[in-house]
Amino acid sequence: VNEAQLTLCQSQIPQHLKDKVKFIIEPVGRNTAPAISLAALLASDTDLLILASDHLIKDQSEYEACVKQALALSSDSSLVTFGITPTYPETGYGYIEAKGNDVVSFKEKPDLDTAKNYLATGNYFWNSGMFLFNGKSYLSELEKYNSEILSKSKLALTNARQEDEIYYIKQDDMMLIPEDSIDYAVMEKSDKVKVVPSNFNWSDLGSFDSLAEHLPVDENQNTVNSQYVQLNSQNNLVLGNKRIIATFDINDLLIVDTDDALLIGKKGESQKVKELLKQIKEKNPDLLN
Repeated sequence: VNEAQLTLCQSQIPQHLKDKVKFIIEPVGRNTAPAISLAALLASDTDLLILASDHLIKDQSEYEACVKQALALSSDSSLVTFGITPTYPETGYGYIEAKGNDVVSFKEKPDLDTAKNYLATGNYFWNSGMFLFNGKSYLSELEKYNSEILSKSKLALTNARQEDEIYYIKQDDMMLIPEDSIDYAVMEKSDKVKVVPSNFNWSDLGSFDSLAEHLPVDENQNTVNSQYVQLNSQNNLVLGNKRIIATFDINDLLIVDTDDALLIGKKGESQKVKELLKQIKEKNPDLLN
């Protein structure tokens, strides 16, 4: 977790678990493989359920049933991922090709025709980015396929400053850990990967297009926002809370206004924000801190 989010995260912990939770403070993000390796090192021989904070999950009973199935599959040291049954040909997600609970392959984000073929085939699932495995099993596979992430994570955790159950990783140590996702570093290389086909209602709110599907809209299908004024504008996602945002004669746009940046883009293309972030990181890295 980022230190700025620590208080918020602590507030989400149920009272009966407060003395059992450990926090790892990352001074800078190095993607998911390092973050999970630090957690696995701290947890050791413990089952880990890896979840993103910006996912929306409904159908609680179905979700819990899938977690129980994943727990059973992980008992033989397997690394289990959750594959969401696709409901439409989404081009913004990666896919998992499966045969029962066995993963055949991972697929990058497809074009529309390929996504349609995946749906028609019936054995492809959205890659949710959620996992369940024993910490020891993950570290074993990480050592096999990306030992440098493991060794540098061990060093970072050894050098971390500890206050109660909070571990503060030093920035220099964090920057030594190779930046990589768990998919590229481990899951796409390991032969111990299983998948749980999952039918619970799921959405990755990490994209503005997904977020737009869950926000209230007005009669013109624009996001409800007291600071938004429009003329002849339809189907726009408008986020901002300080300045008045006014539009006329526009449709199907993403408009996000913050204290230090303004984003304007086309609905349906929000995955391109990641490309923009790379440019921003090069030109103005302080903006992302």
